Amino acid sequence: MIDWKPRTHEDKLIYNYWKEVGGTFFLEVPIGSQRGDVGWPKGSGIRRIDAIRINSDNDQIIPQKEFNYSKFCDIVENQLVELIEAKQKLNRLVIGQIIAGYDMFECEYSSKNILNVILCFKGDPALEWVCKKRNIQVNIIK
Repeated sequence: MIDWKPRTHEDKLIYNYWKEVGGTFFLEVPIGSQRGDVGWPKGSGIRRIDAIRINSDNDQIIPQKEFNYSKFCDIVENQLVELIEAKQKLNRLVIGQIIAGYDMFECEYSSKNILNVILCFKGDPALEWVCKKRNIQVNIIK
């Protein structure tokens, strides 16, 4: 892990999940950039996925400042990736973020094997039902 400490509630969710499942976590992964062959429409802005997790023998967290676009593209090309969004409470905003993030990530990084994960401290039974219907894994972290 490179000089990163959880500061926000969302960071703490990601950190606790990392401690639980291990692997390599890339933080604040850009989507919607003008890099690569995607050709996002003019005026599109960069957004960020809270974290991307891949299985790895080397448990580490790679913060945004250490992110390398080209290396990341090579790493995730044929891997199962977890696209992770974190919010204190499960809500419609985070569900929208994970849905939009999935489509944009799949397109930008040519990734075909993506698992959507929402981390939160507090769930909501109706929204958990929505997530289950859309194959979005909800992890309520204590």
